[in-house]
Amino acid sequence: IYPGNPWLTPGAVNFLSSHLKPGFSGLEYGSGRSTTWFASQVGHLTSMEHNPEWFNRVSTEIARRGITNISYVHQPKPDNSLSLDEVRTSAYVTDVADVQKDSLDFVLIDGVVRPACALHSIPLLRKGGLLIIDDANHYLPSSSSAPNSRSIEEGPLNTEWQEVERQIHGWESIWFGNGIKETAIFKKPLV
Repeated sequence: IYPGNPWLTPGAVNFLSSHLKPGFSGLEYGSGRSTTWFASQVGHLTSMEHNPEWFNRVSTEIARRGITNISYVHQPKPDNSLSLDEVRTSAYVTDVADVQKDSLDFVLIDGVVRPACALHSIPLLRKGGLLIIDDANHYLPSSSSAPNSRSIEEGPLNTEWQEVERQIHGWESIWFGNGIKETAIFKKPLV
């Protein structure tokens, strides 16, 4: 419907449009339309992509638009045989060396190995920072009626998502659904 908007739920895009500021710094795992959109809203964006063809395509779009406030990184998807701890230390998750603890205003989790990326990102968020998880209803329990949603009774998808849920327990959250999927935004507590 809105070709320049990220592939997030419309409510989440509207929320972010009114909450992002030009001085903000952010990180996204999984690039695409969100990459250029976030870059137009904030001061600096670090973006991680695992797919080389998609990386080249988005790189071309970044160059075509003359966007210079993006650190765009390509790293391969971690091997499926790795443990969560090994995935958490993989280049895809950690090759964001310029990002310091408590420095980010937001992180978008919309790529591969999402629980590892979420767990790595939590300490990088400043107090009041936003953790945005697209398709969160597939991984975390919610009251969503969208297809393939995890119910409150079912709980998180697996032990990795249980750890994410444990680490963000007590954070303010807002879920934005469109009947097909949910984008959840969690706010890191100020204290």
